[in-house]
Amino acid sequence: MSTLIHADIFFFVTTIVVVLVGTALTVALIYLSKVLSDVREITKQVKEETILFRGDIAGLRDDVKREGFRLERLMLFFKTLMKRVKPSSKRSVSKTRK
Repeated sequence: MSTLIHADIFFFVTTIVVVLVGTALTVALIYLSKVLSDVREITKQVKEETILFRGDIAGLRDDVKREGFRLERLMLFFKTLMKRVKPSSKRSVSKTRK
């Protein structure tokens, strides 16, 4: 009789542990999926910005090939690049606050 009681206690405790571990794994998978979706959004933004930057560099190269290297063209390039960077950083800050 004592062995039967010990077996019942073992199965009861094992059931509770399995339920707790399953719940913890489910919560961990939910958080992991949220993190992975955020990583996907970040990589999309990096890809878009990289494409824009490549276009800017191509434009700068064309200007240098056409007109030769002039310091004022380089300064104009960096000014337009900085104007583009500032609004995109504000946009990402406002998205994170929501």
